[in-house]
Amino acid sequence: SSLFVTLDGRGPFVDEAVLEGFGPDSRLALTFAVLFFDADLDGRLDLFQANGHLENEINRVHPSQTFAQPAQLFWNCGETCPRRFRLLDTTADLGEPLVGRGAAYADIDGDGDLDLAIVQNGGRAALLRNDQQTGHHWLRLELVGTSANRDALGAEVTLRAGGVTQYRCVHPSRGYLSQVELPLTFGLGTAAAVDELTVTWPGGQVQRVAVPGVDRVLRVVQEAAP
Repeated sequence: SSLFVTLDGRGPFVDEAVLEGFGPDSRLALTFAVLFFDADLDGRLDLFQANGHLENEINRVHPSQTFAQPAQLFWNCGETCPRRFRLLDTTADLGEPLVGRGAAYADIDGDGDLDLAIVQNGGRAALLRNDQQTGHHWLRLELVGTSANRDALGAEVTLRAGGVTQYRCVHPSRGYLSQVELPLTFGLGTAAAVDELTVTWPGGQVQRVAVPGVDRVLRVVQEAAP
């Protein structure tokens, strides 16, 4: 996979997949769906890839390739690591080869962390429950627009906790023919409180939200414009 980034927001774009750590490990995979999400709720976005080849007999031509391929989860270990992303090799059922196509995340079991759904070509869909037990705190937001669209599509959220600032946007379309859930999930790591939460609704209205506690789902309804 490639990761094209720009330092000033204007370009040019530079491929930093190798420097960030997932270039070599993803080189042989044929990837369809890509998701950035906080798998372990530490406040850093991890990288998930659903893989699977186009040709069911590709192994006869290229011995290094297979039709069904394991999905890959790259843990974001932060800027202090030599490489930001590290491929996890102990991911239980996530390592089973699939002919992966679409993928999405959602908190299926309501425990605060994000689970994964993967759609296969010619096979059954896979639902992978995230049972991480890090003890990290979290906050999930359900945004409801009033003057903006009800699903708050396009809303931008800024959250500050434990000296870390995170950004999310309500934009559910992801990867190959896929859509993730509408609620936004913030991993807070060891931070037991949110210092600041701001929602910028479609249209530009800015709303500051008081957060009464963490490890909960917070429903935020757009205020009436002054």
